Amino acid sequence: MGQVKTPRSLESFHTHDLRRKRSRAMVEVLRERARYLPETDRALIEAVFADGTPVTKLAGVIGEDPRKLRRRIRRVTGRLLDPRFRFVAERQSSWRPTRRKVGQACVLDGLSIRKASARLQLSFYTVRRHKEAIEAMYELTQSAGAAS
Repeated sequence: MGQVKTPRSLESFHTHDLRRKRSRAMVEVLRERARYLPETDRALIEAVFADGTPVTKLAGVIGEDPRKLRRRIRRVTGRLLDPRFRFVAERQSSWRPTRRKVGQACVLDGLSIRKASARLQLSFYTVRRHKEAIEAMYELTQSAGAAS
């Protein structure tokens, strides 16, 4: 699968009105990055953004309140468009196993440190330390990119 370059306007776009028409560029970015999401979130993003299924119809099918589903979609799309998501998705393959798992759980899956530590069976401290290291690497690349 080819890498989709993200326009700068999408990198900083964190509020999403699901009633508005989406640009093709945004839909392509969401679809490309959705492959890193857990299956349930990926299917949700595909249904809404790729297939164009209305949220109210989708909520009826899965038996969830439409408002809760819209909030969930907003959270997932915000995570997908966050530059940290892209950073972790692109670089995690070169990291050691524990850091890769923490990056997957905290950044890509959107879990809190506490939930990630329970899922990964690691201490809270270990997960926090790896998450801080990932954040430091991200900040370093941002400052290096701004300097050049």
